[in-house]
Amino acid sequence: MKNLILQHFEPFRDHFLAEIERSGKKLPWLVEKSVENISRYAEKLGAEYKLLDGEPFQKGLRGQCQKCCIINEEYDEYDTVVILDTDKFVTTTCTENVFEAKGIAPFDKIHRERQLPSFQAKFPRLCNMDYPIWSGAIYVMPREFRQLMRKQINPAMREVFKQISPEMFVDEGMFHVMCVKAKWRLDTHPNGYLDERWDQSSYLPNPEKAFMIHVRHKPKNREDNLRDLMAAGIIEA
Repeated sequence: MKNLILQHFEPFRDHFLAEIERSGKKLPWLVEKSVENISRYAEKLGAEYKLLDGEPFQKGLRGQCQKCCIINEEYDEYDTVVILDTDKFVTTTCTENVFEAKGIAPFDKIHRERQLPSFQAKFPRLCNMDYPIWSGAIYVMPREFRQLMRKQINPAMREVFKQISPEMFVDEGMFHVMCVKAKWRLDTHPNGYLDERWDQSSYLPNPEKAFMIHVRHKPKNREDNLRDLMAAGIIEA
């Protein structure tokens, strides 16, 4: 089996640019720590790791949308490809192999109760409420699924991506419309949903039980939240 973990970072927010300029480093501290953490995990699993930048999926789309590059043809040599946000960290207690995980991505309460209805209200002709919007901080995609998603892309779909890109839905909305077009019903597919322990927000209780933690903006800023998790021995970064 040949597997790959990807991350993508482009300093599109002002505070990222300011930190990079101030520190003289290519990556903000939190992103740097995530890359170190995830690349070590990939090595442990015998997988390859790549950090991407720029616009590897489609020019003109926001940075988050570029995670859809996971379905690019250049990665067809890999059996399974995982792509993660650059504020994701494997916990010190995780003994799981992400490439053996069942599911493409989580579909958590926020996405069920807020994101999907919001997407339907904004894009009623693109949305189908029978097809969830995944939580997009982690995708685990086998080759067949990546190729299926890629088959849905044509010039009209590229224009749809441009409509979604400025909105908050970004890659999550883009994969939603691809799945609708492919008639890939996530809720009935045996491998539709990924265990939410692969994407536990850092403010939730029992972080030591998570497989991966998504470092969020509360109760402190993300950098301080990561430092607290590191001090507690929950994350090695």
